[in-house]
Amino acid sequence: MKSRNQIRDKLVEGNLKKAVLSLALPMALGNVVQNIFSLTDMYFVGRLGSVALAAVGMAAVVNMATITLLVGISTATRAMVSRYIGAEDSYNAHKSAVGSFYFGIVVSVGLAIFGILLAKIVLNLMGAEGDLLDKSTGYLRIMMCGSFSIVFTFVVNSILQGAGDARTPMLITIGAVALNIILDPMFIFGIGFFPKWGINGAAVATVISRFIGALVGFLLLVRGVNAFKIHLLDFKTDFNIIKRFLHIGLPGGGQTLLSNLMGFIMMRIAAGFGVYTTAAYTIGIRLNMMGLLPGFALGNAVATVVGQNLGAEKKKRAKQGALWGVKFYEIFVIPLTILYYLFAPNIVALFNYNEKILKLGTEYLRIVPLSYPIYAIGAILLLAINGAGHTMKSFWARFAALYIVQLPLALVLTKYFDATGIWWAIFAGMIAQTLFISPYFISMKWATVGKWHQD
Repeated sequence: MKSRNQIRDKLVEGNLKKAVLSLALPMALGNVVQNIFSLTDMYFVGRLGSVALAAVGMAAVVNMATITLLVGISTATRAMVSRYIGAEDSYNAHKSAVGSFYFGIVVSVGLAIFGILLAKIVLNLMGAEGDLLDKSTGYLRIMMCGSFSIVFTFVVNSILQGAGDARTPMLITIGAVALNIILDPMFIFGIGFFPKWGINGAAVATVISRFIGALVGFLLLVRGVNAFKIHLLDFKTDFNIIKRFLHIGLPGGGQTLLSNLMGFIMMRIAAGFGVYTTAAYTIGIRLNMMGLLPGFALGNAVATVVGQNLGAEKKKRAKQGALWGVKFYEIFVIPLTILYYLFAPNIVALFNYNEKILKLGTEYLRIVPLSYPIYAIGAILLLAINGAGHTMKSFWARFAALYIVQLPLALVLTKYFDATGIWWAIFAGMIAQTLFISPYFISMKWATVGKWHQD
């Protein structure tokens, strides 16, 4: 079944530079705004003390590690929807979108069970004890039981982005974040008639805000928004779609699992140096995400462009789209690297004034971001390859960077440089990813057509 739309035509036939930007700019803004969820929690929770701040950081690491399948669903959804729309096959594009909702339900239930049964055990293994363990456990359990809100937010966003509509997800995210900024202090400090729930209030506010955003997104899909429409009377998928989801989604989610497990390990190493190092690492990774999220946006924009152009059997155009993504990301990360290096103390002080946290956080911002210009190349190419459906290749590149380079270095360098060794290990791992993924991109083996779901 074939159905043309103007957005698809712009991506596969229009100005390529504008096509990438039309997707990347809303995605970048949406991702930066999305990160404000965590930064908002940190800002208000930081007023409760260093232990509360460290608790949010530890819980956040586990939270991210347990939503790996969510990223797999997102990767598979974007790759499949974009490829089918590029091939003007609206029938299979719709079945792919519906399949992502079914997978989302399974993931949400699994995460809730995990949060109830294993949250405290996992946090204890990370090094949390006493008050830190109690606070982080409460926060994490609420986030896990409410994970359906972020799961379906990602599903809706991936469907729309794969179809070429990045503006609608951006607006939904802005609305959800605005609501979270309002609700956070209400639930944390008990303003007005709201209960005073402290760190748990931050989690409740985030879940409510994301749920409302996800609900709005789903209703818009049912109504039909820009490039896509969900038909409730035909809300079904098939076995072939499920197989393709697994083929693309498992390695895609595995990439995030590798990263988040490494975050778990690095947090455990940081915790070994005390609560101040843990808090500094928490601030550092949040600020690091502000630099990485625009890259995720550009990479996902490129993934859509790659998918739709390969669906339309335009290999060279797909490659050119990826290279435009690299250029745009470099324009962002080079000034950010300079900004972080020059104003590191001032930036860290926005979150905590403790002298030890300030010193360690400043070191982080003057080491890790130095990798950004090289990291930017691999980050875009890896996501472009994901968009082509070759997620297993990206998986192995990320594995090598994290577990053959970063982890061994962290274990060795911390013996000589204490917490600073963690920062240098992260720096090396980010550069290594580019070195490992670039040869495969240059080979053009990812630019397959036809049976694109097979590596």
